[in-house]
Amino acid sequence: MATIKIKYKNQEHTYEKGVTLLEISNEFKDDFKSDIIVATINNRLVSLDSKITKNCNVDFYDVFNILGSRTYIRGLFFLFIKAVKDVLNSDVKLMYFVDKGVYCEILTNNLISEVTVEKIKIRMKELVDGKLPITKIMVSRFDAIDYFSKINQMDKAQSLRFISNSTISLYKLDNTLDYFYGVLPCNTSYLTKFNVKYLKENKVMLLPPYTFEEDEKLNFDKNNKLIENVDVQAKYLENININTSVELNNTISTGKYGDVIRISESIFNNQLFKIVDNITKNKDIKIVLITGPSSSGKTTISKKLSLFLKSKGYNPIPISVDDFYTNIKDRVLDETGKPELEKIEAFDTNQFNKKVLELLNGNEVILPKFNFIEGKQEYDDKNKIQMKHKSILIVEGIHAFNEKLTEMIPDKNKFKLFISPVTPLNIDNHNLFKSTDNRLLRRIVRDNRTRGSSASTTLKIWKKVRKTEEESILPYSKEADEILNTSLVYELGVLKTYAEPLLFSVDEDDPNYDDALRLINIFRVILGIPSEDVPDDSIIREFIGGSCFKVL
Repeated sequence: MATIKIKYKNQEHTYEKGVTLLEISNEFKDDFKSDIIVATINNRLVSLDSKITKNCNVDFYDVFNILGSRTYIRGLFFLFIKAVKDVLNSDVKLMYFVDKGVYCEILTNNLISEVTVEKIKIRMKELVDGKLPITKIMVSRFDAIDYFSKINQMDKAQSLRFISNSTISLYKLDNTLDYFYGVLPCNTSYLTKFNVKYLKENKVMLLPPYTFEEDEKLNFDKNNKLIENVDVQAKYLENININTSVELNNTISTGKYGDVIRISESIFNNQLFKIVDNITKNKDIKIVLITGPSSSGKTTISKKLSLFLKSKGYNPIPISVDDFYTNIKDRVLDETGKPELEKIEAFDTNQFNKKVLELLNGNEVILPKFNFIEGKQEYDDKNKIQMKHKSILIVEGIHAFNEKLTEMIPDKNKFKLFISPVTPLNIDNHNLFKSTDNRLLRRIVRDNRTRGSSASTTLKIWKKVRKTEEESILPYSKEADEILNTSLVYELGVLKTYAEPLLFSVDEDDPNYDDALRLINIFRVILGIPSEDVPDDSIIREFIGGSCFKVL
């Protein structure tokens, strides 16, 4: 009997050649909080039904790991698509990740209802209880294009034309074939947790389990402002006839991307001008608070917002929350024993409240400047400011919405602006570009340009960044007076020319290799766009360089 050696958690185990990862995983299931759903072989993500035929390193993941969570979500997409097909004989358009769920449209001419949604959920549960296999089938790319054309899924057929591979892998669930950009669970029995909420017309919210919450209730706390923002964005895309990467690629391939850039920038500036109008209509507003997750473009937005306010006769005064860090020697420690950097406790909120209150009362104030080299606040008469006629404070920071920061300031004087790139472009109806990936790509490019960081370094810290966002930023989005989508329809094409080479630098033995490969595979269906036509005041310049604003 031929045997192979497998290293798992630095220990070698011997198995019969051809053993599946599913069989091996049963020995280690007690190490995990939930069912093992996916694995890696030498840092390459693979399905549990994969057979092992040579010596290798193996790791396993459940849904509480980001790799397991992504696998679960892709499987849930397939389950949902299949259930809608069985119940309504209709297709689905997965539109955006919004509020811990996926905003979807069911593509039927008949209006659906809550009763319809319940039928879909029942069918999904039946498919889960049936423990149906989800199998991978290798086919010719041209055969796949022909297949999707025949079943009238032209969005998928056309997107596959931009992949150069001669063969691709389709996934099969019962009698349904589909193509996904990533690994799926090996059968439906893993997909036990989900919810589907009816919203309006033919729109629903598909809710998967969430990586950062162990006690998952799968409830949906509807954020009307965010939903409205998504619908507005969808309307913009409809107007310029670019709904998927296919339409964008067609524009790029004909050399007309310059017009798309200019239209996208105009739409974006118009949205920001509307927000400025809402601010200036209310004479009580004296302080604009801007927050959003990492790489949303807070610096550029605060600068552009100030310019737009100046154009209306206002005197904007910028204040950075980071200058109110407590001195490093006095700061609370994080879970690793190092001075806290992310949580609100790292900031002198009492001082911030008092300084702003003095400004609102017309007093002259010297603002601190935090010296990050010395680790302490410093004061200089150059930072002396006073609010005058039509002065308005522009405050930018990850904790700008936290009540502790402005608890002494009357609510009537505050305007809260939440920004985040809700990626407006999808690959096809069943494959999304995640907003978190959009931000991650922005950060990879910026970190390399400004700090010399490798893609692997940024990928490594991203999980901690995301955890901080979930705890300290995203919960406050519902308090926003306005939400601004800072993603531009063309930006993935521009980011490709900067980010793709950096992602290829991640070695195969790097723990972040599969994440890098996943992002590279996303870029396979996006044509690159030269950056020459990107204006110097664009939010994308904050990341690729060349901004007319001083970007830290």
